Amino acid sequence: MSRYTKAQLEEKLDILEHQVRRYRRAFNQINIDVEVNKTVNVNIERNVNPHEHVHYVLKNAESEWSDNITEPGEGGDSSRITYYIKNKNALGWTWEDDYVKNGQYAWCGAFAAAVYGPKVRFNIRQKIFPSCWRLYDNWFETSRHQDKASIVPGDLVVVFTSDEQSPYYGNHITIARTSPNKDGEFHTIEGNAHGVGPDQTWREGVSKRTRNLKDVAHVYRLIDEDYDE
Repeated sequence: MSRYTKAQLEEKLDILEHQVRRYRRAFNQINIDVEVNKTVNVNIERNVNPHEHVHYVLKNAESEWSDNITEPGEGGDSSRITYYIKNKNALGWTWEDDYVKNGQYAWCGAFAAAVYGPKVRFNIRQKIFPSCWRLYDNWFETSRHQDKASIVPGDLVVVFTSDEQSPYYGNHITIARTSPNKDGEFHTIEGNAHGVGPDQTWREGVSKRTRNLKDVAHVYRLIDEDYDE
């Protein structure tokens, strides 16, 4: 006879499912990162202020969230995820299959590419936005890489999603909605994430979250040259 109650077993199952999801996302990101080449000038050094297009980005992100985009089977519109991944106004990975199954593609970067949209140069959206490693490899040694405490709305904030805080370049791409408060907490909007939807329920898809600086791996802020004027 099991020494666990039904509730305890269900809790253990939920923990295991979350672990499997993290491993699957990590595996998918490794696939995304195969044969990555730098595609931008990495030697630009200057103070970087938020670009005027950040207002567009945040408005776009809010609109996507309001449309209740969820993983397949979570009750919202999952077809939009295919747009994030494949459309040339978003990530532009046209060779990918349509997204029909949870975990098929690690699309947090695709969501960021979609909300930054055609305001950002296509080669940056397609080559750099797809993963945490690509952001790190291309931008860590440039002025796009910002101090964690300096987060402002519109920044790309890469977070750790487990207590192990590995790999060093982070696990998950989010978009900051606010700067950190005195306790280090800040609000985000993010794709491919568990969080709050427009009906204020907790589910998986385009979600709003409260994150903390202790979980932040890296912060990136686009420079003027990254935008398609």
